[in-house]
Formats: sequence, C-alpha cells, structure tokens
Amino acid sequence: MRARSTLVLLLLLLATTASAQGTIRYLKLHAAALEGNLLGEPAEQEVAVYLPPGYADSGSVRYPVLYLLHGIGGGFTDWTKHWDLRGSMDALIASGTPPFLVVMPNGANRLGGGFYMDSPVSGGWETFLVRELVPRIDAEFRTIAAPASRGVAGHSMGGFGALRLGMRFPDLFGSVYAMSPCCLDLTDDIGHGNPEWRTALRFKEPADLGKAVQAGNFYPVAMIAISAALSPNRNKPPFYVDLPVRELRGELLPDDAVYEQWRAALPYSQLASHRANLLRLKAMAIDYGTSDQFAHIITATPEFSRELARLRIPHRLDVYAGDHREHIPRRLRTHVLPFFAGVFPR
Repeated sequence: MRARSTLVLLLLLLATTASAQGTIRYLKLHAAALEGNLLGEPAEQEVAVYLPPGYADSGSVRYPVLYLLHGIGGGFTDWTKHWDLRGSMDALIASGTPPFLVVMPNGANRLGGGFYMDSPVSGGWETFLVRELVPRIDAEFRTIAAPASRGVAGHSMGGFGALRLGMRFPDLFGSVYAMSPCCLDLTDDIGHGNPEWRTALRFKEPADLGKAVQAGNFYPVAMIAISAALSPNRNKPPFYVDLPVRELRGELLPDDAVYEQWRAALPYSQLASHRANLLRLKAMAIDYGTSDQFAHIITATPEFSRELARLRIPHRLDVYAGDHREHIPRRLRTHVLPFFAGVFPR
C-alpha cells in the first residue's frame, strides 16, 4: 500500500509539473509585404509563439501579448533555444507573475536582418509585423487586442526595431523595452570613421559577403544590411544600396547626401517629431551594458535617454556591467519579462 501511494503521489507530481510548462507553437504564414523584395527572400515566414501553462484549458480567458524581436544574424531560435524564453516565462508564472503570450517573429535575411523596416531591397518587414502578423495573432490566439495589452521588445537590431515600432505605432504597442539597441544615431563605429567601411566599399558580388562572414568579419556585412534598410537603391546592383561613406585618396569621408539620409532616419533624430506618439506609451525602458562590444551603443544609448528627458518623455534607462550578449537570459528573467508583467493590465 505504501509503494502504491508513493507511485500515485509521483504520478500526480509529474502531472502537475507537466501542466506548469508552457508550450511553443510554430505558425507559418504568407507575408504579402515581403513579396518581390530584391534579395529574393521568401514570403513564407515562420513565427514562434509561447503559450503559458494552462492556455489550452483556460476556456475563454484572453491574454496580453509581447512581441520579441531578435538581433542581426539571428532568428527566433535565439529566444526559443539559446536563451530559453520558455524556461524564463514558466519560472516567472510559477512564482506568481500574471501570464502572457510571447510572439517571436523572424527578421532575418541573407544580409543578416532587415532591421524591421520597409525596404524595396530587403522587403516590407515593418508592414509584415504591424499589418499582417499582429492581426493574425489576434485572430488565431485568445489575445487582448488593445495597445495597453500589447508590448514590443528586442535585442540589438531587435531593440532598434522595438523603439521604432513604439515611436511609430502607439495605437498598436503600448509598451516598449529595448535591450542594447543598435543604430540609434550615426556615431562611433557606425559613423564614417570605421575602417570596415573600406571592406564594404570593395564588395563586388554577393559571394564577397559570404566570404566575410566565414572570416568572422561582421561589420562590413552589417553595413550592407542596414544600408538596404536606410538607403536602398533599386538601380544599383548587385546589393541595391547607397553607402553613406566614400573613399577619397585613401581616406574615408561621409557621402553627404546619403549620410544625412541615414541620420534623419535613425531614431535619435526622430525623437522630437515623434514626441506625441511616445507620450502615448504606457511605459518605455532601455538598457545597455558598460562593456558592450559596439561602441556606438555605449555612446548613443545614454544620449538617446538624455534627449528623451529633455523632451520630457518618461522612460527608464538601465545600465549594467556586461557586454552585448552575456547576460541576456538573466536579464530576460529579472528585468524584461517582469517589466511587461507589471505594465500589462491584470
């Protein structure tokens, strides 16, 4: 009898543990906004969706939704495999955090990423997210389809995308968290003084990009990728971009017209014009590590925060000891996910 009771208790424990685990669903959809891009990227896209424990048995209960954007060179597997989003969400919910869904779209292409912007070269990534993906998620899952219950976050390129989406679509996303956001302003290692621009200027064919990646030379490929988002040029094969830098007598100089086109399109320069939108957000947070490998993040992020403060736009800036990637799983669990749990209406 004692052995049978122990077995019953063990089975009950296993059943309880299993029910306390969330699930990852994979959704395939056709993204009309990506059709016809000059990179030839497929319009068929896969999206990962975290569903909290008990979602299938919760009847008519509806949930807030967080859209989580990955960085350049990655994919939604950054969240689902490398950084254990499900484990973090399960642990938080088990500790009493109100549950919500997490949607992890793909933002990658053969250049590394489309920066979640619309471009004739890399495709209509912004339109795909706001006009196609969000309505599909609201139709297919039991969401609370309101800005106050919908947030967007991301890391690096994804942080850049999250801030832009929050600035542009406060009627869609009510809260924003940018983790180590890249490319907020044209400074330091994305400015014209970076010697890696020489390599980007010398690329002649797509195969050159692959060789650079294989050699571990990330910067010039990323420069082509963001150029496809910020300064696309349909009439300039094989990469269909205008670069913001030129070389004259061995020196790197800004290409003034394209350089200013970049500067005007980056988030720092758009803060004043988007102030009214940003004031509609329920909450905004930004973070970065003091040892980030990308110098412009250490420079541009606090400047971005100072400009937000000057414009009297409420936000939170969190500075921590660490580099660009090393603390992401921990910070997801201790900062990013609790931030949205505290913002979403209960």
